[in-house]
Amino acid sequence: MSKVSNAIAGLKSRLTIGDEGLIRMLPFAIWLSFLALISIYSSHRADQKVHDIDKLSDTRQTLEAEHTETREKLTKLSLESRVLSKAKAAGLISPNQRPEKIIVQK
Repeated sequence: MSKVSNAIAGLKSRLTIGDEGLIRMLPFAIWLSFLALISIYSSHRADQKVHDIDKLSDTRQTLEAEHTETREKLTKLSLESRVLSKAKAAGLISPNQRPEKIIVQK
């Protein structure tokens, strides 16, 4: 039993860290803490960028839908039959002859 207790005592003495050991390991612990903080910060920034991209994507989809809707309205309004009906309502008539092309020479 003395061999076992001697082995346990030896192991215990090797595993205990004294004041000198703590001071010696302090810069490494600070370095690891600094790296952990950088990792956490990078993770939060990446999450924030993902949320920003999602918001911008929603805005883009909304604007695309609005653009498509406006283009369809313009196409419907610019049909010749609609233009003629609005012109008649305003008291205008369509000409019987085509207009002549004017060419300016220098």
